[in-house]
Amino acid sequence: MKLYYDKRLKDPTYYIQQGFRNGKKTTTKNIKRLGKHSELLLITDDPLEYAKNEVKKMNEEYRSGRSEFIVTMDFNERIPSTDSPCSNSTSLNIGYLYLKNIYAKLNLSDFFKSVSSDRKITYDCNKICQFLTYARTLDPASKYGTYDKLDTYYEKPQVEYQHMIRFLDILDRNSDKYLKHLFDNSENIVKRDTSVMYYDCTNYFFETEKPDEEIVDEVTGEIILGLRQFGISKENKTSPIVEMGLIMDSRGIPISMCIHPGNTNEQLTAVPLEKEVIKMTGNKKFIYCADAGLGSYNIRKFNDMGGRAYIVTQSVKKLGQEIKDIVFNDSNYRLLSNDDAITLKEMRTFNKKDANNLSLYNDFAYKVIPTNTAMDTGLYEEKVYKNGRTKKVKAKGTLHQYIIVTFSRKMMEYQRTIRERQLERAKKLLRLKDPEKIKKGPNDI
Repeated sequence: MKLYYDKRLKDPTYYIQQGFRNGKKTTTKNIKRLGKHSELLLITDDPLEYAKNEVKKMNEEYRSGRSEFIVTMDFNERIPSTDSPCSNSTSLNIGYLYLKNIYAKLNLSDFFKSVSSDRKITYDCNKICQFLTYARTLDPASKYGTYDKLDTYYEKPQVEYQHMIRFLDILDRNSDKYLKHLFDNSENIVKRDTSVMYYDCTNYFFETEKPDEEIVDEVTGEIILGLRQFGISKENKTSPIVEMGLIMDSRGIPISMCIHPGNTNEQLTAVPLEKEVIKMTGNKKFIYCADAGLGSYNIRKFNDMGGRAYIVTQSVKKLGQEIKDIVFNDSNYRLLSNDDAITLKEMRTFNKKDANNLSLYNDFAYKVIPTNTAMDTGLYEEKVYKNGRTKKVKAKGTLHQYIIVTFSRKMMEYQRTIRERQLERAKKLLRLKDPEKIKKGPNDI
């Protein structure tokens, strides 16, 4: 280090400079400002000698490995981001460490060892699955987006992007085994209750104008339909979609899932997935719960066997006239709380402001209507006619089912409020616009 000042000035400023090598060139940089000549006269009679002593002191400290600097910083100043490494944050992600303990209890390392033991792979499937899981939980992104942020994790896993993509092929080929392994080992983390299972479907749209093309297997000749197909989107999109079905236990924890092309009828997805779940649970009995769209005759028939049962919603408007007459016949209704007899007229007209009626306001009225129906068992039996001839005919069974009609005063008032708001909105539109030019929305009546 050396002293620098402009000798031509009457009141020069004294600086301490340090030399740096930049490739083949050398340069100097001011590392400390000692002050102007006039400023130093306030503390010493000979500013030049004082400055030389300061340089000598800093050189001695530098050689001994100890040097003191006074740095002035403006914390209100914003530093622009650049591509320079010094502009990147040095903080690391440790938020995934609590997930690491949960992941370890799933014993997925053993699973990936078993499914990849016959393959000559050079990458760690468990590590890739591990950090894809962490990223999906904490910071959802694309596969490349996850790969691009791997160096922000505390462990800084060394994974190549091509290996992440190849790992997904292995996961796809062993998806059923993977889901079963997760279900079996999830008992290490949380108690599973499969006495009741809930099933529903959704779909995801893709920003593309063309559906996936069909692929013909050159060996078997099988036509494989692409996943992204045009179908009825849950978000009313016109883009190609992919359908997903999810079945959960009574605590809302997923058990299994299925992926289908977007033009697949969702009613056809329930039974195949249930068969997989039955294998996973060891043929345990359960109650199947779903909405009306996933309560077709074939689904109900399947869940009436093997000790299983089902509960599905049913629109009153879509019932037959005979059943409708029984529903609206104001008799045989009972309170859910104590099973006392009550009529719908009483439920609609009682004074809800009376404190004695508070329990009734929160209660439900219900009626159970037997609606057994004949079903095809898939078996044959011999029928003997009066003339002695016999003939094999399809055996018929009985599908035992009940329609449970419920009524709630609170729900009645809620639906009435929605209906009145829709009517007010419709009247307002009629006042302001031409009825022929009004575009109907999903909430219009």
